[in-house]
Amino acid sequence: MKKINKKNISKILFLSLILAMALISFQLRKTQGIEPVSVADEISPQVIFTIGPIQVTSTVVNTWIMMALLTIGAYFLGRSLNIRPRMFQNAIEWLFEAIRGIITLYIGETKSSLFFPIVATFSIFIATSNLLGLIPGLSSPTIDINTPLAIALIVFISVPYFGIKTRGLWKYLKHYVQPIFIMLPIEIASEIARTFSLSFRLFGNIMGEEIIIAILFLISPFILPVPMMLFSIFTGVLQAYIFTLLSCVYIGGAVKAHTTS
Repeated sequence: MKKINKKNISKILFLSLILAMALISFQLRKTQGIEPVSVADEISPQVIFTIGPIQVTSTVVNTWIMMALLTIGAYFLGRSLNIRPRMFQNAIEWLFEAIRGIITLYIGETKSSLFFPIVATFSIFIATSNLLGLIPGLSSPTIDINTPLAIALIVFISVPYFGIKTRGLWKYLKHYVQPIFIMLPIEIASEIARTFSLSFRLFGNIMGEEIIIAILFLISPFILPVPMMLFSIFTGVLQAYIFTLLSCVYIGGAVKAHTTS
């Protein structure tokens, strides 16, 4: 009974937190006069300030805030690690094992520590970015196409980097002309296409959620956005998982493609 009661209390507290965030977000818009006149105004990045010719948008500011939160959280979490893990430490260890499992499955068990930092960064950064918009007054950096595109470009560069690092330059370049040299333009086009696919998949899903939540806030700001915010938590984490998995598949393809060469 105690376990059941604890689970029920946890669910009630979680739902109450989401409802509170929705109401706080509505009050912030109302009291600060930032009620959007359209959905486009709600989701489009705004210029906050300029540094010479450089415009610093709300996407950049939200990314800085997210990085600060992650840094502070990592600092205090690192100081609280114990031999007997508690709830948050168990969650971190589970995340560590999950990411390591994906790397082992799609890239390989050997030298998995070589790929772990970048894969874990993708996972944590994208998941936090997707969920940042649930905090009143903030928005998800991933609703700006520049953020998903920048992350996808890192994957684009990482694929040949790890391929060359693990197999050597010549063995990696041979992959583009096997089994026949005419495959070269096809392979290059494939790598460019999957880069755009990664960026637009992440951007499209998060943008769609933000548009729906913005519309619901305009229609009924108290009740309707709450179920969608709950759904956003699931899809935000899911999109981070999909991006991480595909990144491992692409890197694994570059690393494993030459093992028989």
